[in-house]
Amino acid sequence: MANDLLQEMAPLLAEDGIDVNDPSSFDMAALNAALARAVERTNLERFTPIGVTRSNTLTVLLSASEAISSGDVQSTEAVIRGIAPEPKETGEPSVAHVIGVSLGLLDSWHRDASLTKLLARTRIPDWSSRSRATGTDIVALARKGRALEAVAALHGRYDGLTILEGSILAIAGTLQSWAAATDQSVHDLGVAVLKDQK
Repeated sequence: MANDLLQEMAPLLAEDGIDVNDPSSFDMAALNAALARAVERTNLERFTPIGVTRSNTLTVLLSASEAISSGDVQSTEAVIRGIAPEPKETGEPSVAHVIGVSLGLLDSWHRDASLTKLLARTRIPDWSSRSRATGTDIVALARKGRALEAVAALHGRYDGLTILEGSILAIAGTLQSWAAATDQSVHDLGVAVLKDQK
């Protein structure tokens, strides 16, 4: 397994002068440092969609937030089930894309001084207790601007589906608080803020 990981990371490690097929080209300290950079870059690429995939990810978050806010469990479950486990060339967002975009948005919103008071009452909507706990953890991290950077730590504590649900719940809860504080509907607010910034 370790060898498979090294081979997968080989192109990125080569950029740091590490030839995984020539152990004499590096020492363990250099390898570990290069691996840390390679893993961080791989995670960034995996969790940060661009173009049409990002647009589709934002659409998924809007649909899920509207369904959650209206108490439509069946539609919420359908949205979550419809998220692909892995990226597709058609631009369908993957689980990692939805998690990454959610965490990035939450960091941005909760660290924005102009939104601090509006989002202070953010509550995680009703769902499974484990996913709600994950959502609560995510919002706490986002208030420090650390949700996205903590994705590996979240995976150490929760399974992928729980993080996915927790991320979506955190987005929905944040939008609910924001909408209530500004006398808007979740739909109208979501349309305004869940879009690509040009």
